[in-house]
Amino acid sequence: MVALAFSFAEGQDRSSKKQTFPELSLPKVFLIGEHEEQYANLYETYHGILLSVCEDDMNLAFDKWMNMLDSMESYANEIGFSLNGVKVLLNVFWNEDGSIQYISYYLKPNSLNIDTAEMSAFFSSFASRYRLPLVADRKFTHNGTAQFPTKLIPRTSKKQSMGGTTKY
Repeated sequence: MVALAFSFAEGQDRSSKKQTFPELSLPKVFLIGEHEEQYANLYETYHGILLSVCEDDMNLAFDKWMNMLDSMESYANEIGFSLNGVKVLLNVFWNEDGSIQYISYYLKPNSLNIDTAEMSAFFSSFASRYRLPLVADRKFTHNGTAQFPTKLIPRTSKKQSMGGTTKY
């Protein structure tokens, strides 16, 4: 009976470690659809979303997202890696200090055909250098889209150009 209790307690200890550190077995960058179980567990650790850590200010959250995409494009140009024509779904997981812990992505069907190994290597290199200019009280994530060049992404809505204040 003591051995059974020890085995049961040992099993509980192992399962709690998996829940505490579910993301440790993930690569820094991976394709959406890979590592599905670990990916799902990330949401247990990354409770916040970009909008909530921006105090539900959509304009601020959009500005932070665009800052990252602009920085991504600048870094690509700096190292001679062309992102022009790339259209991608991105899931970015940030630490409280704004550093990127993980990026998962999926190239959209209408994207430029680019080798996913090269794309992953680029994202990994970028993630190790970039820090979102935001400090949060919790880890957070954002799921969004990107297209390059970023100048093709509207920075304001038609309402704003006609006197409104909505940005998207």
